[in-house]
Amino acid sequence: MRGSGTMTARRTFEEFEEGETYETTGRTVTDSDIRMFVGATGSADPIHLDREYADAHPLIDDVVLQGTLLLGIADGFLVDAVAGDAALAMNYGHQDVRYLEAVSPGDTVHGTVEVTDLQERNEEWGVVSCRVELLDEDDRTVVVDNHDLLVATVANPNVD
Repeated sequence: MRGSGTMTARRTFEEFEEGETYETTGRTVTDSDIRMFVGATGSADPIHLDREYADAHPLIDDVVLQGTLLLGIADGFLVDAVAGDAALAMNYGHQDVRYLEAVSPGDTVHGTVEVTDLQERNEEWGVVSCRVELLDEDDRTVVVDNHDLLVATVANPNVD
């Protein structure tokens, strides 16, 4: 649902195809992203806020974004690529989320999304499974998320 609150014609579960792939645009992350996330969640570990602490840490070179903040960015890319076109969709779950590389303020990330599986749940809903990869500016995978979306079928009475 977007804009005025009325449903417009969008893709139903049956219209998705396994193997569909999408590339997203880039997004440069900032210190403000970290601070807003801390304000919203309380996730104030010094690895995200204290450059002196981060410099002394054996695994990173700078403060880093929270993994769940990166997962949220990946989720936004999924919405832009797939869920935004769905007739009715909502998050149904995450499987095997992995945080593989650190991302620091000033880094630019982009995403790839692939529809990996389609499972009918019942007459009115199906599950569209997607592999979402968040990549840094060097094309290293930083987050992997196998994400399930609940999507309305053509039989769903809420689909026009």
